[in-house]
Amino acid sequence: MKGLFELAYLLGYKFDRRRKSAKAGRLPEGAVISVGNLTTGGTGKTPLVIMLAGRLTEEGLRVAVLTRGYKGALPGPALITPGMSAADAGDEPLLMAEKLPGVPVIKGKDRYAAGLYALALDPPPAVFILDDGFQHWRLKRDIDILILTAGGGRQEGDPFYLDKLLPVGGLREPLSEIGRAGIVVAGMGPLAGMARQVPPDFERAVRRYNTHAPMFPAWYETKWLTECESGKKYPPSRLRGREVFAFAGIGRPDSFRQSLLEAGASIRGFWKFRDHHMFTAAEMDSIRKAARGLWIITTEKDIMRLEGGRAGLYALSVEMHAPEGFFAEVLKKTADRTGKTEGP
Repeated sequence: MKGLFELAYLLGYKFDRRRKSAKAGRLPEGAVISVGNLTTGGTGKTPLVIMLAGRLTEEGLRVAVLTRGYKGALPGPALITPGMSAADAGDEPLLMAEKLPGVPVIKGKDRYAAGLYALALDPPPAVFILDDGFQHWRLKRDIDILILTAGGGRQEGDPFYLDKLLPVGGLREPLSEIGRAGIVVAGMGPLAGMARQVPPDFERAVRRYNTHAPMFPAWYETKWLTECESGKKYPPSRLRGREVFAFAGIGRPDSFRQSLLEAGASIRGFWKFRDHHMFTAAEMDSIRKAARGLWIITTEKDIMRLEGGRAGLYALSVEMHAPEGFFAEVLKKTADRTGKTEGP
């Protein structure tokens, strides 16, 4: 039974959805793929968008990313380019722009307007990836990809560890809305990803609400250790046996910690900050003092929003991976709008 605060949130959610859905528009060209989640906090939406945009580009499709640009002050629609400040662009759009050369990243609260902006580019995109779009009602899409965290719940494999609506829990929508998903992705941490299959408990939990959507695992692999000041890249094995100090302001900092441990690092200090935290020069000075000469490691997303220089900092680069069947399913479900079928 829902409490008063949950009921108030649910009524507001339903009213907002009904009002915005009534004005939803469809872009005149191209396929729209929404990538989103059901909860607050990090579930891997941005890495999934980067992975999908990169793969569709390899398939010969012109891709654009449409993103809200959370906490970015720049009014949209606007094209985000490498070198912009995170305060203007938002950390996630800036990271996507840096990781996806040649892929337009358009920031705008109204993703329909952002899509029209992208269509004016030369050449126009054939595919639009709607970042964090599961609860965005202004733009009609061809497929909703829902990523849920596999594991970390009350029971192993239970993706619904926050099973109450905001503001009591972490759910943006009722669990029944899982039924809207056209594809469900089980997002797994670095070590869990070694299995490369959907955990049975996760699948059973999701099937209570969605019996039709294909389901695929997605896992992280550590790619590089980057020296932030010089840009030099090293294999993750450089961390093996090394004592480090780490900090992160992301939705799931423990996943970052696990990546460091998997790489063989010995963590002597680990500071956690709120997701999207903007690091001041004074905070960076405090981090350097606390590290006492140890290598300081953070995430690529955190590097986007810190002040005080990058000297002595390293960023751990992780990439999301999924089985070939995932990409084939996306191509199949969007073929009518892109003209691109499965395969090269």
